Amino acid sequence: MKVLIIGAGETGHYIASELSEDDFKVSVIDENPEQLKVIRRNLNVAGFLGNGTSLSLLESAGIESTDLIIASTNHDETNLICCLLANHYKVKHKIAVTKTESFMKKKLVSNYLRSGISQVINSTMVTVQEILDTASLASAIEVSAFGEKSVLLVGCRIRESSPWKGVYLKDIRQTQTENQFLIASIVRDGQSSIPSGQDQIRQGDYVYILIPRHLAHALNDILKVRISTNRRAVIAGGNLIAEKVALGLAKSHFEVILICRNESNVNRLQKRVGNKSQITIRHGDYNSVKEQLKSEVSISSLFIAVSGDDRQNLAAGMVARYLGATKVIAIINRQDMLQCAELVDIDVTISPRLSTARQIKKIVRGREQSLNYTTISETNMEVMEMVTNENSRIINTPLKEVKLPENTLVGAIIKEEEQVIIPTGDTIINAGDKVIMVTMPESVPKLRTIIEGK
Repeated sequence: MKVLIIGAGETGHYIASELSEDDFKVSVIDENPEQLKVIRRNLNVAGFLGNGTSLSLLESAGIESTDLIIASTNHDETNLICCLLANHYKVKHKIAVTKTESFMKKKLVSNYLRSGISQVINSTMVTVQEILDTASLASAIEVSAFGEKSVLLVGCRIRESSPWKGVYLKDIRQTQTENQFLIASIVRDGQSSIPSGQDQIRQGDYVYILIPRHLAHALNDILKVRISTNRRAVIAGGNLIAEKVALGLAKSHFEVILICRNESNVNRLQKRVGNKSQITIRHGDYNSVKEQLKSEVSISSLFIAVSGDDRQNLAAGMVARYLGATKVIAIINRQDMLQCAELVDIDVTISPRLSTARQIKKIVRGREQSLNYTTISETNMEVMEMVTNENSRIINTPLKEVKLPENTLVGAIIKEEEQVIIPTGDTIINAGDKVIMVTMPESVPKLRTIIEGK
């Protein structure tokens, strides 16, 4: 597949990196010569300097033979125009990235979809949803859903206090057989592996767990995660993300306090969400111990720092952790700041650009092969949902007798009426079952032959 990416910023760079590694033929257009220089130096992609709305430049970049265009500049209008221009060249798939509130309106998005744009992704809403998903489960760093959301893939970090630190997987399975879950992958030093019973979990590992949605909160008990007895959340920041997260938490019956440094943001939010009884808006310095104490951060189940400044979010998160907030989430855009966040024990860091990039890759890969799809963070391991049929080589045979590609695992099976089964070696899959597979990109073609008979 030939892909043209407009915009070589963090989102565009990440997408170009992921797709070029997957043997897509990738070209990138950007007006910034420095960004283009970096992407040319680091990746096997073709780079073109200039504005993505220029027809001559689009033609030089090969738009006439392009299968997919992804417009991810910092300007919503540019992204939409690029995708509309791609209609002229009969590009099959067109994805536009937006971030402003005007492009959240369903009617407006529907108009663009009717005009031929395949997908409009709003980075603000992607970020808000990721925050709400991780906030919903105390033990989670990230959450992905499969099988009409009946199965969750939950990413957790193993900390010094974790009961799994130093434990072998076979012992976890023996002591907790009443809990239906599967440790699908362990990420250590940037390398992901599918573990066996003889593998030992270490402090600092990222562990990915497949679990039925209705049992997900059992992870809090299993991992001995401290859970606040109240439903209080404090949000630092007065931007659109802060507003949408506050509204989302209020719908989930949280009492929310929004702390804004800028008085104009206080006035704006008062007009927009001030009528919600569960939301209180305060004017103050959210990095101040005094202000956080006034906002009762010390007894809150959630502290979420979402300002546009990474350093301010990091500082606010440090104060909240010091005061004893149960779970601390911070937006961190800069890669070099992520390690700092880890060192000061921020529970969850979210990058809007990287979240958007992952969502784009999910759409691209999902078009190719599966009902739902995600990647294991920091690695290229993939988790995907597939459906068996009468031609599948995996059906009517115990799993322990099925020969799967190396580094491949059947993580969960979803039968009729969304019944979820976490399989063992004796489990038998039937035609029509949905299966959640954990695998490597190079194994996908063979896996499709085995499961989908293609």
